[in-house]
Amino acid sequence: MADNIRGQLEFLVLGHSPEGATGWPHPVTISVHPRGKTTLLNFSMGPHIVNVGGQRSVTQVIFDGKLDETYAEEFDACEARWLVPHLARLTAGEKVTDRALIKAYESKFGHRPRTERSADYTF
Repeated sequence: MADNIRGQLEFLVLGHSPEGATGWPHPVTISVHPRGKTTLLNFSMGPHIVNVGGQRSVTQVIFDGKLDETYAEEFDACEARWLVPHLARLTAGEKVTDRALIKAYESKFGHRPRTERSADYTF
């Protein structure tokens, strides 16, 4: 994935709460900027006007190949448990490309994921 000269990175939106989701009071998204062990994940929660979120390194979310259950609510709201094995491979140092993530997403949902731009706030 190409990085913009202004420090903006392109993220794949790979987890999103479905329209009309029940049991979750607001929209949730998880987006990923794949770059090996330093992969970034953005979490966004709430409608646009009161949106909150944060950014984490993949190694803060995946431990020993498993999802840190602190993030289970977000992954479940986004129907994104399918993404955990891919993230685990990244934390293990395997090369997982944006193309591979897009293909996996397309296989599950039948269309390409949308993208968004964000800076790296983990410094």
